[in-house]
Amino acid sequence: MVSRRARTWLRRGAAVAAVFIVLGLVAATWYYSEEIEDGLLQVSEPATDRDLTVVAVGEDFIVVPADDDTARPGRWGLSYDGGHAEVGDVIVATDETVRRRLLASTGPLRPGTEADFEAIGFGADPASVGMVFAAVDVEGPLGFYPAWQVAGTDDTWVIFVHGKGASRREALRIMRVAGAAGFPMLAISYRNDTGAPSSDAAHYALGADEWTDLEAAVEYALAEGASDVVLVGYSMGGAIVAHFLHESPSAPRVVGAVLDAPLLDPGATVDAEAGRLGVPGFLTGWAKALATLRFGIDWSTLDQVRRAEEFSTPMLLIHGDADTTIPIGSSEQFAEQLPVLVRFERFAGAGHVEAWNSDPERYEMLVSGFLEDIAAGDSDFGDVEGGEG
Repeated sequence: MVSRRARTWLRRGAAVAAVFIVLGLVAATWYYSEEIEDGLLQVSEPATDRDLTVVAVGEDFIVVPADDDTARPGRWGLSYDGGHAEVGDVIVATDETVRRRLLASTGPLRPGTEADFEAIGFGADPASVGMVFAAVDVEGPLGFYPAWQVAGTDDTWVIFVHGKGASRREALRIMRVAGAAGFPMLAISYRNDTGAPSSDAAHYALGADEWTDLEAAVEYALAEGASDVVLVGYSMGGAIVAHFLHESPSAPRVVGAVLDAPLLDPGATVDAEAGRLGVPGFLTGWAKALATLRFGIDWSTLDQVRRAEEFSTPMLLIHGDADTTIPIGSSEQFAEQLPVLVRFERFAGAGHVEAWNSDPERYEMLVSGFLEDIAAGDSDFGDVEGGEG
């Protein structure tokens, strides 16, 4: 029989254990809300790590150290001080090195060059893909936003919106396709980008605020003579496009959208990452609720899958099935709900915003076909302020 004194100590011990469990759960919830902030909201600059040293260079090949990135099939880039290179298929690979096709390069590239293996194999601006462009400033809600403007012959403009922690260089991968078809183009920046105004919170709003910056760019294009526009959004840029389509009075001027690995449901993205890390579901839910209190995240409003029926714009939706940053599931669900509006294209083995890299010919054919179907030729809007349609 347990004595009264023993029962008292057992109760005290249980109470202390319960307190520690509660404190541990509170700490874990707070910690994971910090992870949500770091992963989704924290402003970050485009990465420029020089963590690769070129082994050898020939007229049409380059040899680099072997790792999971440099051995991947497809078309990639090397960024290095003074230049960029576009590299193609793997010729031969060993445990130590990978020999790849060298498709183009600018600046001195020689053995010993320190470089960054990246998804964009072009230079710093549209001139690197043969485009004559103007650096312009778009006046928006927080000030002036730098952009690249490329002239064209069509009355539909293509406006590019890059992803979180990326830059306008994302647009370079398909500028040649849109430019060859005669579309004027605008690659924009938005709040918290380098050279653009900062928000008061110095956090990304996952499209909930940034759409007003895109609206300023659309209004700029219309004032410059556009009759209508096509929006291209990468990753979080896709979320910005989605919010613009919900909120902007200028949304009817959008005749189509191209979304590449879009952030359609940030809550599901958090859930997927938590599951990958083994975080219990209940703890993830608490952390998301705390993130709402701390950072004002409205998970329901940000969920474009839930809001799918609110859209009326034709879309080309592209996503790689090896994307671990924004898993493909949200795009699949979104497309399933809008089979008439959304043309969904899966790229096998492609990571985050790497569908073009995995199969550039297919990617460019899809984009050019979509633009031809929805935007080529005279616009139905006719004359617009600032120019003729």
